[in-house]
Amino acid sequence: MAVDLIKRHRAAAAGAPVRRRPHRAGPLRHRDFRRLWLGAGLSSLGSQLTALAMPLWILDRTGSPSVAGLVATVRLLAVFASQLPAGALADRRHRRTILIAADAGRAVAVGVLGLMVLDGGRGPVLLACALATAEGLLTAVAIPAGSAALPRLVPRRELDSAVAVGQGQAYVVQFLGPLLGAALYRFQPAAPFLLDALSYLVSLGLLLTVRRSLGGGVGGAAGTRLRTAVADGLRYVLGSRYLRALMAWSALVNFATAGIAFVLVLVAGRDRPQSLGLALAVTALAGLAGALLAPRFPRISDARLLRVVTAMIVAVAGAAALRPSPVVMTLCTAAIALVSPAVVIRTNARVLGMVPDALMGRVQSSLLVVGGLLYPFATVATGWLDERFSARGAMAVLTVVLAAVLALTFLPGLRHPPPAAEAGPDGLAPRAPAP
Repeated sequence: MAVDLIKRHRAAAAGAPVRRRPHRAGPLRHRDFRRLWLGAGLSSLGSQLTALAMPLWILDRTGSPSVAGLVATVRLLAVFASQLPAGALADRRHRRTILIAADAGRAVAVGVLGLMVLDGGRGPVLLACALATAEGLLTAVAIPAGSAALPRLVPRRELDSAVAVGQGQAYVVQFLGPLLGAALYRFQPAAPFLLDALSYLVSLGLLLTVRRSLGGGVGGAAGTRLRTAVADGLRYVLGSRYLRALMAWSALVNFATAGIAFVLVLVAGRDRPQSLGLALAVTALAGLAGALLAPRFPRISDARLLRVVTAMIVAVAGAAALRPSPVVMTLCTAAIALVSPAVVIRTNARVLGMVPDALMGRVQSSLLVVGGLLYPFATVATGWLDERFSARGAMAVLTVVLAAVLALTFLPGLRHPPPAAEAGPDGLAPRAPAP
């Protein structure tokens, strides 16, 4: 050990970069990050339980699939419409306060829903729809606040790993949520709602013990009108060549991959309905493996990584288009889920490292809105293509879309991404807005 210390000292004195051994615990060794990560995971799992139980309960209560679908659609539209204002709010107000209010409000909304179900569903369906929508709006407010706070919780060199453990957590929740939700609903219809409310209370308790400042409420956004703050965030995003190209890439990739997932649903539903659950579970596990392996991906440049992964997705989709059977489509979606986190984690970490803290919430919400702009149309378009041409034709068109996405990776904005900002004196990502 003494020899090792001497070598490190000489290398530092000579101006050579000192390679530090990564901590085995990674970003989870940071107390505040670990508590927010755990709280977010519990609340996300609870939300998965409610997302499954809510349409089932509405269907049991009314006997109308259209009403059940309408409740889900209203909630989704409310979440989408509030994303940009929510991003501005994350910069204009203290993010800790936003997250506390969101957890408390969601616990109340879902808890009241659970009591309604426990009481035999005597309350009006309109009230249930309003409570579900309120929970969705508060979730929309919490998402950019939580994302924008991430660079304050871990050193900048660990942003990749921090995003990776968040992605891994999302895939675990995606795998466990439907299984637990279905079992709990069969046991007691109110159980998913009440456990969701409990998860928000636990998340709130963990949040109250976080010591580090989560930012927000300072800088230019704090004293501006909401509309002006939203416009400033969009102006920043559209003024960046890299962010513009990244939004276009994300929008098309999300559309194509959502379409591919729907082809899996269609072919499995027609041929082997019982295999659909297994296929979705395999995809979720592949995504989890991809998130765990992403930080260990060869340290090639961001531009090259983006091209390589996109090319792999194009090749997998093209191969599946030749024979889109349930087994082939399961392997296709699993392969895409396996390689995608490498790009998602790297690009998210770069954005977190380059964007000023005072704009972080608005940039995150802008990327989320524009990147998901085409997502709601993926299933409609894919269903039409399947009816008009067949599953093979739908996959062929989606492969062409992905080929166009591959061409986007050669745009100057993605070929030469801007460098991440320098870390602050405490080793964390920068907090002050760029001049």
